[in-house]
Amino acid sequence: AELKTDFQLRILLVLVDVDDNANTLLVLNRLAVVHNMTLVLAWSEEEAARYLETFKAFDGKDASLIQRREHTNFGDQAADFLGTVRSVNKTDSAQLLSQFGSIKAIAAASMDELTLCPGLGEKKVKRLFDAFHKPFKKQKTDTAEENGPPPAGLKDDNSPDYAQDG
Repeated sequence: AELKTDFQLRILLVLVDVDDNANTLLVLNRLAVVHNMTLVLAWSEEEAARYLETFKAFDGKDASLIQRREHTNFGDQAADFLGTVRSVNKTDSAQLLSQFGSIKAIAAASMDELTLCPGLGEKKVKRLFDAFHKPFKKQKTDTAEENGPPPAGLKDDNSPDYAQDG
């Protein structure tokens, strides 16, 4: 039977339960592309069941349920930003902003100044301070020599080694 345009969303759910599956999956992938289907691979019966349950739960619902909501006011944006530091929550963010007034002032604060902020314990203060003051890239340690040379294609600083023309 031809599917043609009978459905807006066509999903091909495949339970992969054989070891030598490369050729079969390649054929199924081509089939999905040609017939405009979404190929979903499940590696266990439980995973396949979870996919079916999720598809059924969201059937007919608006996509906004799973889309990330954009924060429109400064407080929410700041809370989202500060919340990326482990264990800093929305209440902590609000407290920090009321005490320091801006993200810039929070970043410039010393650990002692951050400690004076109610609700922030020693661990949160250290994590927040480190987030603003430690470099993003890990520094080399003496153990790098013990681990041997970097993998092929990587320089000593673990960045990809791209050949440059000219």
